[in-house]
Amino acid sequence: MLSITDTLRPERIRLALAATDGDAAIRETAALLRSSPSVLEWEPMLAGLLRAAPCIGERDGDFAFCLPHVRTDAVNAMVMSIGRSPAGIIFADSPQPVRYVFCIALPKALDSDYLRILGLLSRILKAPESEAMLRDAPSPEKLIDRLAQLEARL
Repeated sequence: MLSITDTLRPERIRLALAATDGDAAIRETAALLRSSPSVLEWEPMLAGLLRAAPCIGERDGDFAFCLPHVRTDAVNAMVMSIGRSPAGIIFADSPQPVRYVFCIALPKALDSDYLRILGLLSRILKAPESEAMLRDAPSPEKLIDRLAQLEARL
């Protein structure tokens, strides 16, 4: 069973996205995966991420997070990247600014891991104290450590 931190690497995390709109934020975050040996076909994977990008607002909060994800033969293992925007980015389908973009692509055969990872991320980011830990992470390595701590609590 895969965990969130099994697939994350520091080079796949950008702590301050330059993007100012939703599509650009997804493209910038997804670009962190381009050099992964697990990505077999870049364009189909990116197209899938752009198609399936639900944004979820934090209950009674001031931010949302976006989970572009795709099950595809364009990858041979699960890959994940994270983009963080301290100010937030406006997405067309989100009433709140998006502070986090998690791009996830995995082979079609990993159904159970896929659903579990999406559920874990949703539960972590909906808890204000958990989100504060991620918001204050000063480095990609610390963000991964904090995600591991939060995942272990669930």
